Amino acid sequence: MQFIEIYNRIIAHWGDKIDFSDGAISEPEHITPGTTPTQDKSFFSLSFAAQWDRIEEAVGHEDSYSDLMVWTMYQVFHTHARQLFLQKEYKLNPKEISMSEIEEQYYCNLQEEGWEKEFATYERNAE
Repeated sequence: MQFIEIYNRIIAHWGDKIDFSDGAISEPEHITPGTTPTQDKSFFSLSFAAQWDRIEEAVGHEDSYSDLMVWTMYQVFHTHARQLFLQKEYKLNPKEISMSEIEEQYYCNLQEEGWEKEFATYERNAE
C-alpha cells in the first residue's frame, strides 16, 4: 500500500479547518513511574478531539492502513495545534501540513508492535 493512496483517502475527512479555540494548556496529569518527566505542558481541545472521534467513526477500523492514518494525522495535527495555540492562533488547515511530516510519523507508527503485516507491504512516497 502506498502512502499517497492512504493519505488521499483520509485527508478529505479533516476538511479545510481544525478549530481548537476551546483549547487549554495544563500541567501533565500524571507522570509514569520510571520515565523521565517532561517539561512540556499538555494541550487539549474538546472540539478538536470531537472532530477526531467523528473521523475515526466515519473511517472505521476495518482497513488498518486508514485507521492508522487517522491516528497519525491526529498526532501531527495535535503537535501543530499546540504550537499555534501557544502563539494565540486557534485554527489550522490540515491540507497545509507537510505530507512528508505526516509520512514520517506514519512510517514510525508502522514500526510499532502489531503492525508488522502492514509495514511489510507499505510503500513510502510523500510527494
